[in-house]
Formats: sequence, C-alpha cells, structure tokens
Amino acid sequence: GTSESSLDEIRLGSSFAAVTPAVAVAPPAPTGLTATVGNAQAVLNWTASAGATSYNVYQGTTSGGESTTPIATGVTGTSYTALSLANGTAYYFEVAAANTSGTSAASNEASATPAAPLLAPTGLTATAASGQVALSWTGSLGATSYNVYQGAASGGESATPVATGITAATYTVTGLTN
Repeated sequence: GTSESSLDEIRLGSSFAAVTPAVAVAPPAPTGLTATVGNAQAVLNWTASAGATSYNVYQGTTSGGESTTPIATGVTGTSYTALSLANGTAYYFEVAAANTSGTSAASNEASATPAAPLLAPTGLTATAASGQVALSWTGSLGATSYNVYQGAASGGESATPVATGITAATYTVTGLTN
C-alpha cells in the first residue's frame, strides 16, 4: 500500500517524518517602560521584546486610562518622544510590541508631568553691613526654593551653595570679613 502525505507528515524515501507547522505568535509585552519629563514633552524608553518588529505607544491623563487608539504606531526603536504635552498635566503611557502575527499586551505603565524650565531669579541686589551682606532678588515663577552661591571674585562663585532651601526672595550671608 501507499501512504499519502498530509500536513503532519512528509515522505522521505520509504519513511515518513512528522512536521509541526510553525505557529505565528505575537511578541511578548515590552518591559521596563520609563518616562523622563521635559518642557511640554516626555521621553519614553523601554526594553525590546523578542520578535517585535515595531511598537505602539498609548497615552492617557489618568492612571489606567490610556486610550485604546495609539498615539504612535510603527515605532521601530525602543524610545519615543511624546510632544505637544501641557506642562503641569500628568500623562500616563503604555507601549505594546507588534509583528505580523499581532500585538502584545501592554507594557507596565509609566507617568510623567512635563514642566517648563525654571528661569534664573532677576534683580539681585546686595547691601553690605558689618560682617554680612543682605541679598534680595525677584523670584522665579514656579520656584519652590533658592540656593545662594558665594565667591571672592566676580564669576568665581563656588559650585557648592552657602545656603539651600531658601523659600523667601531674601537672604543674609553672615560671617564675612570686612
């Protein structure tokens, strides 16, 4: 008798070999998603998923509330910069890996609250007295505290502050030599 070949067997001479058809599977979910804030943006980075050919990025403004529609598809690297974000608003992100077989589950969630960079205080004045100098300045919008730096020459201030955590726009440096 003759045997007929099927999807499960291939005839090799007078014997048969079993063949297991390759099953295409979607890649595993990306891991290690992080978000680093910038001015009106967030830079996302994650660990690559085996078998992924691209990634989809999802965004929301509540934890667990990422949209089911990605803000970016076809991202081929393991980083993405979300632009045009509102400073001061919290954003939440997830990433999914994709290949021709499908899309993975979502990665871990990462959050970021973009912020505008602080501007330097302006209008610094110094009023000398015996063994001390009273400083005053115009505060910077959004600043929560100030550091004071001192030096013996113009432009020669130390990189180490003489005072930190100052919450008012004034400070008196004491212990100076007349």
